Amino acid sequence: MNIIEKVKDILQRFPKISQVVNSVHIDFTDDTPTSYGLSPTGDKVIYEDVLGDLHKQHSFLLFVTFGSVNDYERLANSSVLLELSDWLRSQTGEEVETLIDGRKCNGEITKLTAENGTLLAVPEENGFQGVQYQLQITAEYTAYV
Repeated sequence: MNIIEKVKDILQRFPKISQVVNSVHIDFTDDTPTSYGLSPTGDKVIYEDVLGDLHKQHSFLLFVTFGSVNDYERLANSSVLLELSDWLRSQTGEEVETLIDGRKCNGEITKLTAENGTLLAVPEENGFQGVQYQLQITAEYTAYV
């Protein structure tokens, strides 16, 4: 799996997500509660070590739509994002594949973080339909060339 597929797979294993949704979408989130969309925003090389291995970073935005009828639900929404952030930090060592110059290179995730979970959008016409939160996810990984 490449880094996008791997992070999607990791997210789908988070217990709170798997309780309410069957799949995390790529680049798509609808406005119904329990919709999750992972949007890759870029990949960059952090550095190349003396062996030629690449240490890379890939950034994502996770868009999550939750119900928002009352303060209890909104607190639960923020709490789930906090739990997800903590849980992601423990998901290192996962294997990834990277194509470099047309050649498949194996590697592993060395660091996975999430931050800035924030309320992003409230539908103007119906605040009870679902509100959307955004969480920034960063995956650092090594590609062994």
